[in-house]
Amino acid sequence: MATVRIHIDDEPIDVEAGSNLLIALLDAGHALPHPCFHPALSAPASCRLCLVALEGPDSTRLITACNRNVDDGQRLSLRDPQLMSARSGLVDDILLRHPAECAVCERAGECEVQEAVAAHGDGTTRATLVGSGERVQLGPRLVLDRSRCILCTRCVRFEAEVSGSAGLAVSGAGADTVIDTCGAGPVEHELTGNLLDLCPAGALSEPGERFRPPAWQMTGVSSVCPGCASGCATRIDVADGRVQRVKPRADGVDAQGYWLCDTGRYGWHTEHERLTTPQLRGEAVEWDAALAEVAEQMELAVDAAVLLSPYLSNEEAFLLANLARRWKADLFLWQTYEAGGDRTFPSGFTIRAQRGPNVAGVIAVADAVGLPLGDTAALTTRLAAGDVDALYALGGSLHGEGPELGVVDDVFFARQDVLATPGTRDADVVMAGASAWTEKDGTFVDGLGRLQRVRAAVAPPGEARPDFWILAALWHGGPNRDSPDQAFSRLARSTSDGPFSRTDYGVLESRSSPAAGVAFGGGWTSHLQRRGLIPVEDHAKRR
Repeated sequence: MATVRIHIDDEPIDVEAGSNLLIALLDAGHALPHPCFHPALSAPASCRLCLVALEGPDSTRLITACNRNVDDGQRLSLRDPQLMSARSGLVDDILLRHPAECAVCERAGECEVQEAVAAHGDGTTRATLVGSGERVQLGPRLVLDRSRCILCTRCVRFEAEVSGSAGLAVSGAGADTVIDTCGAGPVEHELTGNLLDLCPAGALSEPGERFRPPAWQMTGVSSVCPGCASGCATRIDVADGRVQRVKPRADGVDAQGYWLCDTGRYGWHTEHERLTTPQLRGEAVEWDAALAEVAEQMELAVDAAVLLSPYLSNEEAFLLANLARRWKADLFLWQTYEAGGDRTFPSGFTIRAQRGPNVAGVIAVADAVGLPLGDTAALTTRLAAGDVDALYALGGSLHGEGPELGVVDDVFFARQDVLATPGTRDADVVMAGASAWTEKDGTFVDGLGRLQRVRAAVAPPGEARPDFWILAALWHGGPNRDSPDQAFSRLARSTSDGPFSRTDYGVLESRSSPAAGVAFGGGWTSHLQRRGLIPVEDHAKRR
């Protein structure tokens, strides 16, 4: 990597040749405000708060850093009196549009305008240009508070450059300049939620956001979106023992960058009835009874089958595959594809047609265990022919939730699932498991073959248990202290090739690991943490 040398207030630093000047300064630890800049969008330098003083042989001039690259020999000042006066004036201009009542704002603690005002302003409200409290519904999940908008145009650029919808534009002139829809209807596409993350001033929000706990009361947990095979890195924010929101995590793990589709962002919500207790023939029972019935029936079966789910972690799939070997059961995997194929947006962001997040991992686990893996068509044929007398299924039903199994009455049917559905009501035993969205701990292998760490943010409700706990209890004959990392170690030892070989949880936890991704460095990492794009395990540590 070629480097150049620049000087910042007479201090020399070496930076990558051709790199963005603002990012270079941030990486060097200089906290320049930049509400209009985002590294994945064009840089219009509209807010001008990233001003630096460029020293020349005869004079010093102020330049914006966000739309310039470094040049060898540049001499810059961040303490120039003219610069500091200009930046203070720019903050004053922002406060003409944006109120400074941060104490009552739901974005307090993660607002870029708040940080700029704290560093370079006096915090005095001057908002007179836009009517206070004017809230406009831009789409089903998007509300604009024009009394907060600073016209940074991040949202407009995102619509044009990333989503490709061009649904927002700057309209009006002078004091009447506002962000508005383009007349083609409301903003409603599968990347809408990213506009909330982009807004540096809390002007864009979703209905109900104002009633969430503030950022400093949330704990962030790093995980991976289970919405499809893209493997988007996520951060799950939790407060009061409940999930509050899911956001993208731009730490190099995710080829999708800074974005997350709305399925990944909101998929953890469900209006369906959640399973909260194991059931035996329609009646709630203790776990001991449910586990004992499954173990007895599966071991007594002559022609047993096990149906794997693409939402299983690798560790869970490993336990279940070994259970299948113990039960002398044939192994099957159900998959689900979205009609129309992969959907790719102008920025390159892709929503995969393969909806299962860990299809590649489950297939690799079956290979590691040495068991052939059939599909649901083969299983359905077997069931119809009466060649299965006991089935343990992770998902799948008679009624369209997942694969249609066509189970007949004389088949012992145990189903491990999350939601109460017609399929679970038909099962002899129901094992109340964990949601892949927020309650699963282990690893996935995405559609690109990347091994990624999945972490539980909250516990399953009621008497429901993590899927790993259930399968480990079946394997060990009762509750035990087995853990996903121990199961992964056994899985890794069982194979000399593939995604599990030559790695462990320690490697996956390392930011320098190719499997875990490479983090941005220095000040830019800190900036991403403040923005909520890289998790800080406890937001309270920032205050």
